[in-house]
Amino acid sequence: MDREEAKKAIAACELKSLSDQDKLEILENNYWFFGDKEGIVNAIENGCYPKISYSFIELINNTPNPILNEESEVLLLDYLKRELSFVSNSYLELKLNNTGLNFDDKVTGEVEKAGLCPCCEYYSIGYGEDGLWDICSVCFWENGGDGPNHMTLKEAKLNFEKFGAVNATSLDFIDKEGKIKYIKKA
Repeated sequence: MDREEAKKAIAACELKSLSDQDKLEILENNYWFFGDKEGIVNAIENGCYPKISYSFIELINNTPNPILNEESEVLLLDYLKRELSFVSNSYLELKLNNTGLNFDDKVTGEVEKAGLCPCCEYYSIGYGEDGLWDICSVCFWENGGDGPNHMTLKEAKLNFEKFGAVNATSLDFIDKEGKIKYIKKA
């Protein structure tokens, strides 16, 4: 199975298991326009967003439950699929086997290019846009260097060996499956 097909299948299965509250949280936290009708209207008027967006605002305004419409489902599937960026093909195979879709094939295709986390040495950091930092979901190292992490890389590496994260308080924020999701530097 192609990697993109695998991610779509996994995302569709995960979407079915999300509560309405989880769906709403994803939409509000990841799609700025979902909870900001005034902001999207201003963006349309300033030419930053297409006029078709008015339809989306109307849909949100007129739908009793805005998370149960086709447009929102597309956004949720997109989010869940993007959450599988950079993961290994073997992790996708594991997820497919856990979905009950009778998957007995290999996932093929090249893993998206990810940055190497200098702390835990997993390929888990997105390159992001200029000036934006990404945080490693395996160890919680912020790729902005020592400053934003409030410790040296050497200290963070020692903490990763000791705690499994850059510090003990970051354990609540790391991806518990991170070490099996991402490829480790050889």
